[in-house]
Amino acid sequence: MFEGIDLSQQGCIVELGPGTGCCTRELFANVQETCKVTVIELNPDYIPHLRSAYGDRFEIIQGSAADLDAYVEERGWPRIDLILSGLPFTLPSQVMQPLMAALQKRTDAGAVYRCFTYFPRMMERHYCQFALRRVRSVLLNLPPMWIYTVN
Repeated sequence: MFEGIDLSQQGCIVELGPGTGCCTRELFANVQETCKVTVIELNPDYIPHLRSAYGDRFEIIQGSAADLDAYVEERGWPRIDLILSGLPFTLPSQVMQPLMAALQKRTDAGAVYRCFTYFPRMMERHYCQFALRRVRSVLLNLPPMWIYTVN
């Protein structure tokens, strides 16, 4: 997921929908103490684990990825360096539309958007407004997974 990204050089990272924290664990091990990391998870069942494992260094928000712009503006961040996501395509349009607008705004400003999918054709169809590039295919994963990037 982090191929080609020097995590030690990132200043501000947002992870959308971390679930159990697979990518969060990698961030925790590799980002500098000065890096601002914010994790946004909607499911309340995951929040206690995320807070106990990472809450001393990372900001854990129980909320919707659709509110990404509001979270950024509330915190006064001038820019985001990296946005990570494993969110599905089946999110309702009231989530997807503001999320896509926020991703477009952040990637236009230079943020790297890194995401993965188990359905590469759907990924390419849903993110057709972005200059998506396939970074890697992990065919030995069950199910196989494809990693994409913007910027």
